[in-house]
Amino acid sequence: MYVIGCFVSLLLLVPLDTAVAFPRRNSKCRKPLANIRFNIRGDNLIDLTHSFDDHAAYWPNNPSGFELKTLFAGFVNRTVNFFYSTKFFSQPEHLGTHLDAPNHFYLNGIDVSEIDLKNLIGPGVLINLKRNGERFGPDSQISIDDIMEWEVEQETRMRSGSIVLLYTGYGDVYQDRAAYFGTNMTGNEALPYLRFPGLSADAARWLIDHRCIAAVGIDTASIDFGRSTDFETHRILHERNIPNFENLANLHELAESGRNFNVIALPQKIAQGTGAPLRIVAVLDKEA
Repeated sequence: MYVIGCFVSLLLLVPLDTAVAFPRRNSKCRKPLANIRFNIRGDNLIDLTHSFDDHAAYWPNNPSGFELKTLFAGFVNRTVNFFYSTKFFSQPEHLGTHLDAPNHFYLNGIDVSEIDLKNLIGPGVLINLKRNGERFGPDSQISIDDIMEWEVEQETRMRSGSIVLLYTGYGDVYQDRAAYFGTNMTGNEALPYLRFPGLSADAARWLIDHRCIAAVGIDTASIDFGRSTDFETHRILHERNIPNFENLANLHELAESGRNFNVIALPQKIAQGTGAPLRIVAVLDKEA
């Protein structure tokens, strides 16, 4: 009786506002949604893709960025006089808004063309990591606690098969290379000076094992934080054939909408590719 009395007394001392607890860390995956319905209209789409041009962000030690050349532009004088133009573009796989395929950091990983569409189309989750309007810390890593705190705030839990988007606020400075990467330098000498946040290895593993995510994306130049030298988060995701998206755009619009959404993320289908340009959009649900 004494033990029970002490236990009850302790419960009475706990403030009511602490009654909501984090989901248990050992919680396993829930059954994924059986069906996903899209109601696409002109006013419920948010483009999460940066334009591909000579301002597109690329990893500092790539030899070049996006290049667009005009092969022909003018009028063709034939039976019917008409205008015709055609261009040629080149770029690294991992430039601008793009997808990383599992073979990017895993020897036996699948390539871009082999990724299952169910990893690219599905229910979206936006984890807003901005605090008081400030970007997430440049040397910070998104933790399990950050994700569980989001679940508590939203009074929900992400379902299996979710496509998780991480909003750090860095997409807001995409056009400012120094602010976005932490340095204006290029080449291998720039790598030690990269400073931007990413997803921690522990959180990546937890999202796979306990939330069974389909994919994860971020509004920074890499899913690993800037100062990573072993790219452990990439390796964990890719060993489990989970693709990731980088350099996402307009996550602030998604956050401001406050609405549930689905994701359509379609990369260029490059056979044997380790990455590819990505056109990704959020389809907002009806307002409550």
